[in-house]
Amino acid sequence: MTEIIDKKKLVIGLYGEMRLSMVLHELGWQVHRAYIDEGIDFTITKYWCPHCKKYSDQYIRNKKYKGKTQKCVTNLCQFCKKTELEVISRYLQVKTSEGIAIKGKNNRRNFSFHPKIRYNMGNEVFYVWIAVFDNKEEKKAHFYILNTKDVEKFDNVKLATYQITDNQKTTLTIREDGVVLNKGKQYDYSCFNNRFYNDWDALELEKKATKNQ
Repeated sequence: MTEIIDKKKLVIGLYGEMRLSMVLHELGWQVHRAYIDEGIDFTITKYWCPHCKKYSDQYIRNKKYKGKTQKCVTNLCQFCKKTELEVISRYLQVKTSEGIAIKGKNNRRNFSFHPKIRYNMGNEVFYVWIAVFDNKEEKKAHFYILNTKDVEKFDNVKLATYQITDNQKTTLTIREDGVVLNKGKQYDYSCFNNRFYNDWDALELEKKATKNQ
């Protein structure tokens, strides 16, 4: 029985990672998966033009060569066509859960939320948590993107018994549309809805820094 449960967890984990990979790819990120998982599951990269101050694809130059027009992929910005692009990276830990059904409430589930990175690892390291609703019609995946330092917003990291591993868990009640319904007295769980939910812009640190200049 334990083996069956473990296999189910593995399958749902792979499903979440595949869904995440597709979304990141559509947003222009290249996704690289670790062969040996030691906390970081994905490294994602994008090209950035330091002159134009924005993300860019590589400029493809069309030139004549031996009488034929050839496409030449360069490492130049597609906008200014003269500046060498920089490769920027983000590091993601990814966890997926399908939750436990609540009797009499088909449109919500209880999810066990437990980030395994519970300390500030810097601006480039993120925790992506995926809540999956599985019904007969379709699977719905909801993404919550947190920087590692964001854990303290809903978890007491100052407890003497606090560990950086996943022994302490938070139960989140989530509606089928991805809304977290928790009404905690000590913490404002609305941050999951108005800040973390589908917050793909959180990954684009360079764009944020440019706006603040």
